[in-house]
Amino acid sequence: MEKREIGFKGRTLRAAEGNTHEIEGVAVPFGDIIDTWSGAETFDPDCQFDDIEHAKLCYQHGELIGSITKAESQEDGLHITAQIADTATGRDVLALLDAGALDSLSVGFVPLADEVDNAGITHRKKVRLLETSLVSWPAYEAAKLTDHRSKEITTPQTESDTMEQDNETQARLDSFEETQRSIMAALAKTQKDNTVNPEVGAEFHRAGDYMKALRNGDDTAIKVMGEGRDLITTGVSGNTVSWLSDLIRLVDSRRKIANILTHAALPDKGMTLSYNALATDTMKVDSHTEGETLPFGEITFGTQSVDVETYGGYTKLSRETIDRSTTPMLDTALKALTLTYAKRTEQALRDYLYTSITSARDAESGPNNIEAAKSLTTMEPYDWADLLVDAADELDARGANLVRLGVSADVFKALIRLQTTGDRFLDISGDGVNQIGSIDVTGITGSLMRVPIQLLPGAPAGTAAFIDPEAITYWEAGGPTQLSATDPTNLTDAYSVYGYMAVGTTFANGLLPIKFQA
Repeated sequence: MEKREIGFKGRTLRAAEGNTHEIEGVAVPFGDIIDTWSGAETFDPDCQFDDIEHAKLCYQHGELIGSITKAESQEDGLHITAQIADTATGRDVLALLDAGALDSLSVGFVPLADEVDNAGITHRKKVRLLETSLVSWPAYEAAKLTDHRSKEITTPQTESDTMEQDNETQARLDSFEETQRSIMAALAKTQKDNTVNPEVGAEFHRAGDYMKALRNGDDTAIKVMGEGRDLITTGVSGNTVSWLSDLIRLVDSRRKIANILTHAALPDKGMTLSYNALATDTMKVDSHTEGETLPFGEITFGTQSVDVETYGGYTKLSRETIDRSTTPMLDTALKALTLTYAKRTEQALRDYLYTSITSARDAESGPNNIEAAKSLTTMEPYDWADLLVDAADELDARGANLVRLGVSADVFKALIRLQTTGDRFLDISGDGVNQIGSIDVTGITGSLMRVPIQLLPGAPAGTAAFIDPEAITYWEAGGPTQLSATDPTNLTDAYSVYGYMAVGTTFANGLLPIKFQA
């Protein structure tokens, strides 16, 4: 692959007088695949990084510590060179670098163009790079520093030179503040920032070790219980401690519907949650000549309220079991509780989504659906093709995105049975072959003209809907495990897994059910 230097055209960087500190490393490895809360992800070697000349250097996706001076796509990834500013945090970071405690990189970005392959892996093709951070735990293991060094300038400096340098450095940092606020807002929106200390639970190798320590009143374990209380908050906890991240992934892997909806943090207080949803939109924009009156439009919001529900369960273990059993036995007990939590919260989301689809499709007045030309069993490939085109047009008019098609088991089976005869003039699958899509029976997913298909487990027969993730949001707060009670009279301890969740329709236009002919 040919090296490509990105950005920085016409830009001259002046090295700061005095001591400067540079780092070099691979900010984005190409071709590596990681699991994220929205599915598997990888950066392709031809990925385009926009706005990179304005990207900043941060620490732990938080505090601004410097600037990126060079970026170059090479065979193995995006290589960057950056300078660390001489600030209090910058000096702390340098101390961690010198001690070997900090050696990894991570990026904050806004996706601009993606492709999803048949395996469901999202290939990043074009992103807006907001920042590169020095982090303790990278999302991509190969995102590592390759060098860091200090450059000492021995030219004598007068007092006025030093003051000028300090003023220049402060002015440069001041000019970064507005950009930093934009970066943090964008990171919060795309959920790329860490919400908790990424090292919570690192003192324990396994879940069973943590449970034993918790039962013995270990201060560190009690602290982990408190700090880990909200690990299941936004779906992007940032925690990479193996036993905790495994429990969180366990919840994620068992919640198929949760993974296609919008996930947000639940406020700390209150048993009801109020949120704003778009009620009307009369905005108008048109071309006009000078002197003409512009059209007036407005949007109105309606306030909705939903109840916050508590989901949880507990188990009792004897002290003999805790003290003398092997750690894997305790791991199994905790995993069983976690799986039960995942199953129950997933069912709550399924009930809400399926009810919303049915209500919108079958409403007697003002139905919110798109009608198919035929009954489900008589639909042919080109009937589905027509339906997809009509749905794309309708969703575009609504300001929604054609993200995926969710279907019940009988609809999924009908799609599997689609057949055509004869050759088509055009390839309409987008995959370069004479077919209209693909089905992965093992993963219960597929694509129809490159529109992802998702099985809706347990949905009523005949259910099919185009689902924009923004249509429904669920707010959640919860932790992997708590020590609920200790009973000294019969030597038992109770452990619980519980969390809080609220679900609401935040963008009704993003849900478009299909109504088949009778």
